[in-house]
Amino acid sequence: MTQFTKLRVFEQARENMRKIAGMRKDIPDFGDLRNQIERSSISVLSNIAEAGGQQTIKKKKYFLSIARGANTELLSQLLILQDLNASLVLGEILEDVNYTGKMLTKLIQNLR
Repeated sequence: MTQFTKLRVFEQARENMRKIAGMRKDIPDFGDLRNQIERSSISVLSNIAEAGGQQTIKKKKYFLSIARGANTELLSQLLILQDLNASLVLGEILEDVNYTGKMLTKLIQNLR
C-alpha cells in the first residue's frame, strides 16, 4: 500500500476535497465551519497517505481509522452546512463522502 495515490479511496477523497474547495463561497461564516470542513477533507487525504507510509498492518489500520473518523466528521459538518443553508443542494457531495467512508471501512477490513 505504499502507492497510496493509486488507491481508489484516495482518488475519491481527493475528488471530495476538490468539490468542497469549489463550494467555498457557499459556506457561511458560522463559527469556524468553513475552516473545519476544509480541514477535515484534507485530513482524510493526509491520513490515507500516512497509512500508505506505514510498515505494519496495525499502523496502516490505525491511520485509515483516523481517515474514516475525519470523513465522518466531514459528513457531519456538511449536514450542519445543509441545515444552515437550506437552499444549498448537497446531495451529491453527501453521497460521495458517505461512499468514501464505506470504501475506508472495506479497506480496513481487508488489510491482513
